[in-house]
Amino acid sequence: MAIVGGKWSNWSGGVVCKPRAIVRPKDELELAAAVRTGVAPVRTPGTGHSFTPLNATDGTIIDLSAFTGLTGFDHEKQVASFAAATRLWEIGSLIHPLGFALKNMGDIDRQTIAGVVGTGTHGTGPTLGSFSSAVAAFRLLLASGEVIHCSPTENQDVFAAGRCSMGALGVMVDICVHVRPIYKLAEKNFLMPFDELWDKLDHMVGANRHFEFFWFPYADVAVCKTLNESDNPAPEPRSAEYMQKRGEKRAADASLFEWINEVLPYAPFLLRPAHRLFSGGMSAGDRVRWSHEILPSARTTRFNEMEYAVPYEKGPETIREIVREIRKRRINTGFPIEYRSVAEDDVWLSPFYQRKSATIAVHQYHRVDTGKLFDMCEGIFRGVEGRPHWGKRHTRRRAELAQLYPKFEDFRQLRQKLDPDMKFLNPHLKGIFEG
Repeated sequence: MAIVGGKWSNWSGGVVCKPRAIVRPKDELELAAAVRTGVAPVRTPGTGHSFTPLNATDGTIIDLSAFTGLTGFDHEKQVASFAAATRLWEIGSLIHPLGFALKNMGDIDRQTIAGVVGTGTHGTGPTLGSFSSAVAAFRLLLASGEVIHCSPTENQDVFAAGRCSMGALGVMVDICVHVRPIYKLAEKNFLMPFDELWDKLDHMVGANRHFEFFWFPYADVAVCKTLNESDNPAPEPRSAEYMQKRGEKRAADASLFEWINEVLPYAPFLLRPAHRLFSGGMSAGDRVRWSHEILPSARTTRFNEMEYAVPYEKGPETIREIVREIRKRRINTGFPIEYRSVAEDDVWLSPFYQRKSATIAVHQYHRVDTGKLFDMCEGIFRGVEGRPHWGKRHTRRRAELAQLYPKFEDFRQLRQKLDPDMKFLNPHLKGIFEG
């Protein structure tokens, strides 16, 4: 996130607000006081990687940057505890020396652990769930300033709801997650014609620990990527300093990609050759690295994003319909559509609650109006029982969401019980839970 002249903005610059106060507590006592006395809405935006107005407020922003690091480790149970604002890129360097790693990661490692848990962020893999599903326990600071411990055996309803709650129940202080012994992954990138991909898609998803593909809508081949566990040698793990900087240093190919995205809105005739160029560039190179180094990618070009989880069996036709409409309407976009799979879970407001899913993500360059593409896609997602990623653009509100999530009303009642004065609800969240 960025704070300049009293204004807060998210990573993409698409959400800006001017809070009355920005508070930086140094410890839990100061945090409790900040929550109790802060002018509502009180929000804790982490690194600002949500594309919705999830953390926009004219009240109080609490900067949790002092709450970082490994706070506990249980070797026998294989559970690691992290302070809420620990960034994902830090985690590998913290637990790799202990012989452990996260079970899965998403495409980006710039977010905080509380941010990815709170929004249901995920990677890919038919047997692998989201960050929310990996949570073993957490401590939650309520609007009253009280801290409660939540686990499968203590405050069970808050545990079931709070693992994906968008900061609407309270402030996560620290989070315990299930981990596993360290492992290496071999990455393969390749192009595949779509006729072949549709025939092999279920096999590719089932036969690989991770499979995903990217479709530049004006290209005729898919950019496919697999990751599987490997015993092959890998270099020594990178330092935490390297992991931090790699997400901020722009490579030459990223600069070219950004330049073309600047030009495309004024030169739509370049769409097809640009998409063919991008497809070929993404398909190069195979490698073996430790899991925390290879799962995330450096994403330095800023964008806005919409992503929906749809029933797994509806995924292929949904992405085909999106591409047909992009071509039919001649929508200008320089980014690929990303297709992944995620295992079902039992988290009340997880997009994957009791449903194996395919996720489809669309992006637009941060200087480009998202309306034409995102509105069209959301109309398609609505028709296939799509559930929005909570940190990415959507316009869904209470009436619709109650039909998509079996535990939605249970969540609302619990939220009202924990925060009756709506201290944590900004206008965006009020639309979701009260509108």
